[in-house]
Amino acid sequence: MKKQFAYTLLAFAFLIPADLPGQTCSCAGAPLISSQSISSASKGNLLAGVTYQYNDISNLYTGKTQLTNRSVERNTQSTLLELNYGITDRLTISATTTFVRKQRTGLRSPGANDQLTTQGIGDGLVLFKYVLHQNTMREQYQLAVGGGGKIPFGRSSLSQNGIALNMDMQPGTGAWDGVLWSYFSKTFAPSSTINFFLFNTYRITGSSERFGSNDRYKFGNEWVVNAGITDTFLPGLSYIGMINYRSTSSDRRNGQTLPNTGGKWINLEPAVRYRISQELSVKVGGQIPVYQYLNGTQPTTAYTASISLFYNFGRRVIF
Repeated sequence: MKKQFAYTLLAFAFLIPADLPGQTCSCAGAPLISSQSISSASKGNLLAGVTYQYNDISNLYTGKTQLTNRSVERNTQSTLLELNYGITDRLTISATTTFVRKQRTGLRSPGANDQLTTQGIGDGLVLFKYVLHQNTMREQYQLAVGGGGKIPFGRSSLSQNGIALNMDMQPGTGAWDGVLWSYFSKTFAPSSTINFFLFNTYRITGSSERFGSNDRYKFGNEWVVNAGITDTFLPGLSYIGMINYRSTSSDRRNGQTLPNTGGKWINLEPAVRYRISQELSVKVGGQIPVYQYLNGTQPTTAYTASISLFYNFGRRVIF
């Protein structure tokens, strides 16, 4: 009976339709929901992580066709602080805060450019994660579900010289969002040290008032699925191979659908992790787009690069 219940929840957790609506690559905020790869911490454990990510947004697409882009260069640099604490062996609370720096350079002519830079505290995220099934030698899989909310710490109404900046240059979204999360992993001990994992996040966005009651902006809902494998190939050194699918819908302003927002992305995310000690590990990775379909014409990610440090204050952590 327990197995049937777990499999039913597993199917429910991952069978979310692919046409759900979300936020384009160049919009406000750090990669909050994509970062939620820690499944759980044991009771009393605190796992702290710091991640720096550089996102080059210099590609320009219309639909699935890449265009020549010689007019604008963009990048976003994000620093994320993530804390995961085990309230019990099954219940974990995760909290993430961010700092965001965005840069847009308009290339007017050779040797001349018009550069705009914004930075500040980005939005935060709080999730409660509950393990429905712990990984054991007899039944080697883990299943966890969770939920929480995105908190609008970041400013969303920055202006320059009295002119309101577009939402893609704001540090935050200005809105409270609901977040649903699920996680599944499978091990194959003792025959193999390979670990297969799949985690799934869906963000239900709210709307924010930017410069007045007649200026309400709503990012589309966002659905992110990450599937991959990890294995140790040298003492303390492991690889992570992951594929990422992200689907978003068009944003809305004052109830009207905005053109040139929303789309679908598929990315490869290779990484390596080195365990310096029982408590400390470092991970270096990146993101390479392999498929992009954007609504209208939009700037989008050319590549990302990231480095993370994790420190475990406790006995053990599962991730």
